[in-house]
Amino acid sequence: MKTSMHATIAILTVVTLTSNIAKAEGHYDIAPYFDAQSGTLLTGGLDHSGNHTAPPISVYGYEFGEDEFDPFNPTDPGVNQSAGVGNLPAGSPVRYNVLSSLLYWDGDGDVAWSGPLGDTHIDLLVGTSSRTLTGISGAQAGSLIQTVAANGSLHKHFVTSLFVDYVSSNVPDEPGYLAPADGIYAFSLELTLTQGDTLFVSDPIWIVFNNGMDEEIHDAAMAAVPEPASIGLLAFGGLAMMRRRQVRN
Repeated sequence: MKTSMHATIAILTVVTLTSNIAKAEGHYDIAPYFDAQSGTLLTGGLDHSGNHTAPPISVYGYEFGEDEFDPFNPTDPGVNQSAGVGNLPAGSPVRYNVLSSLLYWDGDGDVAWSGPLGDTHIDLLVGTSSRTLTGISGAQAGSLIQTVAANGSLHKHFVTSLFVDYVSSNVPDEPGYLAPADGIYAFSLELTLTQGDTLFVSDPIWIVFNNGMDEEIHDAAMAAVPEPASIGLLAFGGLAMMRRRQVRN
């Protein structure tokens, strides 16, 4: 079994999901919904054609490499809700927090998450605020995504930049360019919404990026993200090799 160079301190369970996945072949922005009666912040999907998928969605798939001239700086994920759909209270700030370190799977065999290779990392940018995710970065307070507009709409995109190290460029044809390793890169976020003095927090969601692998591998990774009970362990930065477990009813 392959492991990263990071120390393994625990064996974490991975759950195979049978529903609530934004499939890799359908590109979705994260669409927040607010249930005022229950005081719940939920996450659904909104595609580029304006089609909504109701909550709950917990896993969102994206691709590196779609832009051949700038393959490792995609403007995903988006956080997007149409006017009058998500019941988002006007003027409420929507923020995010990072819940996990950066996970990596090379696509070989069964899904087996580890830390990324070497100094490989992701810079996650929204607006002018960025966070760096590594194999040991752990949980991090995020920043403002956007304030809900007067009509209840919201639309802001992250830039997710994948780098081999802290020196090389990730843009082809630039001096010092190095391409990151093929494989699957994943991390967990939560959204928050503040209304008055009350903070509402979504369930954890997973962002799963494919870099150069078949879509069957991407789908398998999306269906085998760590279960919520394991995210707390990931938050300490103790990246472990995770064994895949099938859930049986």
